[in-house]
Amino acid sequence: MLDSDKDKFMKQLKKKIECWREIILPLNSILLWEKPWYPGVIFGTTSLIFFMIWMIEPAFLTIISMTLLILALADYLVPIAVSTFISSSAWNGQKERKLDEICQRVSKFILQAQSIWKFILNARSNRPNLYYGSITVCLSLLAWIGNVVNNLLLIYLALVIVLLLPGLRHQGRAHSTFKLLYNQVFYRNVKQA
Repeated sequence: MLDSDKDKFMKQLKKKIECWREIILPLNSILLWEKPWYPGVIFGTTSLIFFMIWMIEPAFLTIISMTLLILALADYLVPIAVSTFISSSAWNGQKERKLDEICQRVSKFILQAQSIWKFILNARSNRPNLYYGSITVCLSLLAWIGNVVNNLLLIYLALVIVLLLPGLRHQGRAHSTFKLLYNQVFYRNVKQA
């Protein structure tokens, strides 16, 4: 994509989240671990929510419905609450620059995801044997993992990892964490053999 297309996409994204800007900045601060106790907040909140789901044991459809209901109510109520309780004069140039950075990162992520999707579709039409072989192996592996491990635990672990990754990357710990995990998994097996 051209830089002008990227800037246009970023400006469109910024316009769409305009009414959420006062909420996005603190969430970004939490996700990037700007304070040392933010990983604990992320882990604790996620664990509390999943503990409540585990204790209540609602049906899957109930979980989906309640999640979508909460998102719909937030989409309706947050802009009203922000415009009512927060004055527009509190917004300054520093907050605007931070929002621009957030929008650039999010738009870069969305564009990368679209690029990966296009690559997969291209592989499907140009290399169908490789595509279907890879899809079959990956989905079979996921089906086996889903059969062996509790689904709620899998969702919990995936969500915790997704929520902690931005902070790990921002703090520069992602590379060292993955390297440590790689060494533990592969070199431990080599020593045992």
